[in-house]
Amino acid sequence: MSTDGRDWPLRQYWIDIAWGLFAVANLVAMVRFPSWETVPFHFIWVSVTILYGFRVWKMSSTLATLAAVMVATSLFIGIDIVNHSQPLDEITEVPLMASMFFAMVWHARRRLATVEEIRRVSESNLRLLERERRFIQDASHELRTPITVALGHAELIQRTSADRLLAADVEIVTDELQRLRRLADRLLLLAAADHPDFLRATPVSLEPLVLEAARRWSPSPRHWVLGQLAEATVKADPDRIALAMDALIENAVQHTGPEDSIELSLRRGEKDAIIAVADSGCGIDPDQIDHVFDRFGRVDRDRNRGRGGVGLGLAIVRSVAEAHGGSVGVTSTPGHGCTFEISLPIAAPSASGRTEMPRGDEGIPARMARAE
Repeated sequence: MSTDGRDWPLRQYWIDIAWGLFAVANLVAMVRFPSWETVPFHFIWVSVTILYGFRVWKMSSTLATLAAVMVATSLFIGIDIVNHSQPLDEITEVPLMASMFFAMVWHARRRLATVEEIRRVSESNLRLLERERRFIQDASHELRTPITVALGHAELIQRTSADRLLAADVEIVTDELQRLRRLADRLLLLAAADHPDFLRATPVSLEPLVLEAARRWSPSPRHWVLGQLAEATVKADPDRIALAMDALIENAVQHTGPEDSIELSLRRGEKDAIIAVADSGCGIDPDQIDHVFDRFGRVDRDRNRGRGGVGLGLAIVRSVAEAHGGSVGVTSTPGHGCTFEISLPIAAPSASGRTEMPRGDEGIPARMARAE
């Protein structure tokens, strides 16, 4: 026989119905066996308490059930007292058990209200986060087109203008527009960081990525040093990893001068590959080091705009690292520079083997020295 909801409309209440039958059976036992009626009496109260712990009825249903149990048990105990099967003080068991049940109801409803409030707040926060993410995505998309158009016109004026003063002014406009474009691109990237399609992960050897980052940044006037380069293969999105390394190197360039050094290295631990960018710049104060990866976090708030960014580069580094199942960290001594590290889980070796990559000093820029 089918027992789906169409054949049995009360299916969802089967526990309540089963308890009702159990309670009736115990009431019958109280009448049939007066000498040990306290056993079925306590069975009724303990079972309704256990049932409420699972069901947590509405207050009206709870009060109705409590009243029904109190009346029924009092009536049957009263019959036994009249028949001299039980002493008079047995009737005090009813209000005592009712008080204990009511105390349990109070605590259960408080817990239920707390859970409901937590659920409501969590859903509200999720909605706010989703609205924020969509707003950032929409705003970034809308900003990119006018910025690109304005930048194109500014660059055209800069190339064709014979007026030096006008050219200098247009150069400032161009720099600011490029800064706005970088900001829009980074906001769009951070908004997409939690999306399932954020990464296109494949087995990647990190050494050539570090060497390529060194080639990109070597024209910047710094003392570039190439440290240890260990063999390490991770399952990662090479474009996102390259972006994270560029953000770390850009941060190091912004906080160093031409006389300072920046070292890139790659080492391998037991389970992780660690990409490190170390500089000999100004360092970070201990009270600010916990906030360097926050969005729009800037540890040197009084620096000028020409030298600093908008505080999204390191936030991008953290988002990329965490999206790969890794982490990012920093150690610093004020006045003696700092070291940023991206830790990524090492990929298991594939059956087809790994692709051989350039080793040793191949491809190292001429301006980059090997660390001793």
